[in-house]
Amino acid sequence: MVEEVRLLADRAEERANLLKAIRTSGDGEGPISVLEAGCGRYWPFHDAGVPMVVTGVDLDADALRLRREDIGDLDQEILGDLRTVELPPASFDVAYCSFLLEHVEGAETALDNIAGALRPGGRLVLRVPDGDSVFGWLAKRTPHRTHVWYRRYVQRKPDAGKPGHAPYPTVYDEVVSVAGMRDWAERRDFKVLDVWATNYYLDVFGPARPLAQAAVSAIAACSRRRVSGTHNNLGFVLEKAS
Repeated sequence: MVEEVRLLADRAEERANLLKAIRTSGDGEGPISVLEAGCGRYWPFHDAGVPMVVTGVDLDADALRLRREDIGDLDQEILGDLRTVELPPASFDVAYCSFLLEHVEGAETALDNIAGALRPGGRLVLRVPDGDSVFGWLAKRTPHRTHVWYRRYVQRKPDAGKPGHAPYPTVYDEVVSVAGMRDWAERRDFKVLDVWATNYYLDVFGPARPLAQAAVSAIAACSRRRVSGTHNNLGFVLEKAS
């Protein structure tokens, strides 16, 4: 059964949520220490209005190289697999992980490693596609080449699938869902501060959006609510016990 969550209106509202979670991290005594887990091509919160020191971790050497050459905004780089890479323990005020965990087999192991790098009272800010949504259900059942085609020709990103560029193959471990993340948080002594959902991915269909939404709703209905047709992505703000 799908667990209902608060649905945000648009990208601007989600961005405001993310900025608030990051700005209010730390003790106010100095720059916010950020671990960007799966840092990819850019840091999206340069306009947060607070000083930050950002450490980026990524398994993809090409993505890190492009980040360094094109943006050059990381204070520190770490190349490695988040499931096994050594991270400085209890060192960060906030860990930000966006659209990564769905690609990781053994996502809980990666989360555990990230959690160990957070200071007591630190925040874990996550964005993931919902594995219990129609979007997640379809993504798990379509070949990777279909995801590349979608990025290149629907989202108009010609470099999609090339070295250093998304999309990456999807896995969707059980933790990549509302119920899975709540269960992980309870077992790891994290408090769930906020959970939200978004569905603005349908904007790519333009005038055909109502038709696309109708198709998604029909799939959800046929599943007897085992998957959700109201949203595709989730956001979480979790706080580590002090």
